[in-house]
Amino acid sequence: MDITTGHNARQRGFDPLLAEAPPLDAADRGYREERDASGAAAAVARFSARAESDPDAVWGALRRHELDVRVAGEDPGPAFGRILDDWLRAIAADERPGDAESSARVNVPSRDIALVNALSARGFAPTGIRAVRPLPRGALAPAPALPAELDGAVVRTATLDDAPALGALDARLLALDAHFAGVTERPGAAAMFAEAYRARLRTAPDTTWVLERPTGITGCIHVMPDADSPEPDTLALAASGGQYLVVMYLDESERGAGTGAAFCDMAHRLLDAAGSPYTVLSYAVANPRSGPFWSRMGYRPVVTEWQRRPAVLAV
Repeated sequence: MDITTGHNARQRGFDPLLAEAPPLDAADRGYREERDASGAAAAVARFSARAESDPDAVWGALRRHELDVRVAGEDPGPAFGRILDDWLRAIAADERPGDAESSARVNVPSRDIALVNALSARGFAPTGIRAVRPLPRGALAPAPALPAELDGAVVRTATLDDAPALGALDARLLALDAHFAGVTERPGAAAMFAEAYRARLRTAPDTTWVLERPTGITGCIHVMPDADSPEPDTLALAASGGQYLVVMYLDESERGAGTGAAFCDMAHRLLDAAGSPYTVLSYAVANPRSGPFWSRMGYRPVVTEWQRRPAVLAV
């Protein structure tokens, strides 16, 4: 059995929105393979490290062990579990138990329930969901003209002068999401985000929108092409050319009255009218607001990130 061919056949059966996975390189020194009568699994282990000052450091631990997985057969869970065991033994030789700046991460199709028990039994927990909203079929609502009034506030396109406020909102979102194990607060995050917004607004000025009241900016939505996604290691979609909703954040004072849904609907109408074939985003599994909200907005999970952080659990 060719494992990648079997993997792609299984995946097509439960989620046609995901792209076929490319073959793994058996010559890679991180390659592992397991087979039995009911299934097979193969994977390549990868490692990356960054300094605390690196802009990418906010998106997890400083030392990240990741596993690129293919599974095949009627019951690939046991073979997958043995690969996890081998990988975790190798990690244990390099990492200090209990060090939260290390993580072991695996991205798997959200609908591949055959892999869940193997991950859970080894101390992995689902931390992130990548979800997609396809372009609605049939007649589309026209794009709203901006600026526009919304619940007594104004929705408008962001400008370079908004970068400090956008950076501050993004840092507050980071602080919120840091409660759910997927990201990490780092010193200087607000300034780093503000500089990133300046760069984005110079090159793509029509992809960031703010919700503004007389007291200041109380919400923002930012998108970018999915091809430029900040999640390069996630599983690819079968479609291409869509938009990645990088950030949506509302001040606490704006929540609970439907303002967020209305603001998001305006952004969707702008993207739909521009012909984006889909919109994709990521959210924290443990955030009690995120899953229900994004489901109501038309998104459904396609990829789940499972993580062990620290990579070697404390004894």
